[in-house]
Amino acid sequence: MEAMNQTFSPPSVGPRRSTDGLRGFDPRPASPGQLAVAALVIWLVGALVPALHILATVGLLLLLVAGIGYLIRPRSRTMYWRGRQLDLGDQPGAGQRIYRTIFKH
Repeated sequence: MEAMNQTFSPPSVGPRRSTDGLRGFDPRPASPGQLAVAALVIWLVGALVPALHILATVGLLLLLVAGIGYLIRPRSRTMYWRGRQLDLGDQPGAGQRIYRTIFKH
């Protein structure tokens, strides 16, 4: 009777490697604020360490990208209908597509 209750499992070929970790990694910042903080750190390192002076320029360029990203970020419009909150989305324009390319949301 005990043999009937056991389930059959196929033999294991070996440990399987998951590729979810590689696909799940997204180096893009979540917001322009995160990019600005990273840019300030890079700029500060470039300004304080003479051998890495090129990082000061890179930091300033990233800070400029963060400022532009802040200006073109998509605005959400919300309204209430019958007691429920609705988020109204506009058709994505060029600015929104650029924002979504640079920042993850």
